[in-house]
Amino acid sequence: MLDAPEHPEPFLPDGTAEPTQPQRRLGWLRDAQLTPTRRALLLTALGGLMIAGVITVLPDTAAGGRLAGLSSGAGGLSRVNSTFDHASSGACLNWPDRVPDAAKIVDCTTEHRFEVAEAVDLKAFPGTEYGPNAAPPSPARIQQISQEQCQSAVQRYLGDKYDPNGRFAVSLLWSGEKAWRQNGERRMLCGLQLPGADNQQQAFQGKVAAVDQSKVWPAGTCLGIDPATNQPTDVPVDCASPHALEVTGAVNLAEKYPAGVPPDQEQDSYVKDTCAKVTDDYLAPLKLRTTTLTLVYSTISLPSWLAGSHQVSCSIGTTLGNGGWSTLLNSAKGALMINGRPPVPPPDIPDERLNMPAIPLPPIDLSQNQYSGSSDSSQSSQQTQSTQQTQSNQHLPGQASQTPATQSTQPSTAAPVPPGNTFLNGPPPPDQVGDQPVPAGPPLDGPPPPADAPAAPAPAGPAPGPAEPVLPPAPVQ
Repeated sequence: MLDAPEHPEPFLPDGTAEPTQPQRRLGWLRDAQLTPTRRALLLTALGGLMIAGVITVLPDTAAGGRLAGLSSGAGGLSRVNSTFDHASSGACLNWPDRVPDAAKIVDCTTEHRFEVAEAVDLKAFPGTEYGPNAAPPSPARIQQISQEQCQSAVQRYLGDKYDPNGRFAVSLLWSGEKAWRQNGERRMLCGLQLPGADNQQQAFQGKVAAVDQSKVWPAGTCLGIDPATNQPTDVPVDCASPHALEVTGAVNLAEKYPAGVPPDQEQDSYVKDTCAKVTDDYLAPLKLRTTTLTLVYSTISLPSWLAGSHQVSCSIGTTLGNGGWSTLLNSAKGALMINGRPPVPPPDIPDERLNMPAIPLPPIDLSQNQYSGSSDSSQSSQQTQSTQQTQSNQHLPGQASQTPATQSTQPSTAAPVPPGNTFLNGPPPPDQVGDQPVPAGPPLDGPPPPADAPAAPAPAGPAPGPAEPVLPPAPVQ
């Protein structure tokens, strides 16, 4: 694209250059966060990864907040336009490491860093936002354009050959502010790139539709962590820097299931067992439990399988318990630090306790349970009946007693007991005496009504004998 000079001149809106020429480094920007440096960016539509290409315009706080950019002369601008004019769907672009201004179209069978899905000409858009005199779009607006245009462009380009869960990211490449202002460049390129370490792009060979898009990395790769969300970034970083996961290997499910994607449960069991073995081999002679980390793996969905993704990555890490991930420093095979502290291994457990045989359960006699249930039901019924009987035998003030009166068998000089019921704590309510309804009669404070059929009188006791004589007191001697 452009042969950027070693000390690029700051570009101002009026076309004048500042007296000083601070050296600035080209790079790749992630997550659309602005910095005071000028970088070549490639904006990613998925996940908010923003990377812009060739020339970038970013606020320069060192220049009082004014826009700064690269200046390479008219010859360089013609090369920019030539590359963008000839890059069409299916073209592959490559550039030297950290020098995206030197991008050129290459054969896709060789190493490249960007595959074009579709060229978007902003001149065809209505309105004046992209007109000849319009100001260049801000990085936030470019990211919005990428999300609006590039996602659908990649879907049209790859169809069902694109794995949305794979390692390639949907991106947008643009020529930058200088080409926008001075040469009227309005073409942007939607495509795919492979994020790499230090916000750079990894080189890959072949068309995306023809390669395995599985999100796998070599064993020993550490994946970064977003400090704002404590989530893995899926971007390789140096293991000495903060990271969330350490890759221990990969599992190729196509070797086990050549006929097609297996069911989720079967797939999960196979991946878990295989990843455990791969991790043990990676950590040997260490044991995973001594690192206090957890085995992390995923499964493959049907759309990913149909797109050609047949591998899953095995990793180790640990969560915080609130949905976030712990921050790791250094490799698990070295001086590992978890959230700033070394891991505390759990006490060793003898092998015989780890592999204890299963204890068989005694057979369950269902017939006994049914009989027991019937017995329990009978006992419950009896208890209920007894409770009802007890409640009916309990008498509160104003209620009739259900207990029959006992007849005395001893002689008594008292008057015979009149027939009828004996009432405790007063007479019963007016509507019931015992179990028989009471007909209308005199008020309750009067004598009780006569019974319909009076009972036989009680037998009379023996006649009283003569009174005993009273003896006078004996004389005192």
